[in-house]
Amino acid sequence: MSYRIVVAFIAVSLTGSGSALAQSSPQTPPSHVAITTRLVALFSDLEEQWLNAIQKKDSAALDHLLGDEFQVWTAAPPGSPIPREDWQVQSLASPPASFQLSQMAVRTVADNVAIASFVLQTSLNRNGAAVSQRHFIVDVWTKGGDNWVCTDRYQSELSGSASAVRSDIHPTGKR
Repeated sequence: MSYRIVVAFIAVSLTGSGSALAQSSPQTPPSHVAITTRLVALFSDLEEQWLNAIQKKDSAALDHLLGDEFQVWTAAPPGSPIPREDWQVQSLASPPASFQLSQMAVRTVADNVAIASFVLQTSLNRNGAAVSQRHFIVDVWTKGGDNWVCTDRYQSELSGSASAVRSDIHPTGKR
């Protein structure tokens, strides 16, 4: 077989397989389609178990999800973390009537450490009135054996809405 025939055969083969690959490669989903990763699904489930345990006032379920050293950090004074025991008493005394998680993102920083961030919207019943709250939450999860437990929560109350965004700023960042 001549050199040119071999090169032509390879070129035709590659062209044919390239078009077949192009046809069989997955399409990029539209930007409005949300893709849930395995980690987002896992930690969304753990966070929902946590909130359901609070609603049911189930301390045993919380013990399974929270590390012994768990603490909550907030921007509110006094500026020191809230120990697990204090946080748990407060949470079980006033559980949310309903909750919704959104904007969940998860990042692993080691094989046994993951950081989950999300927006938590809760509805509480206070003195017969429904009070809605929104918080940005960052939870630090560590894995021991097969179980993930949360060791730290960073929580900040969200205020305002989309209307609070400055309208004098253009997409370019220029005024």
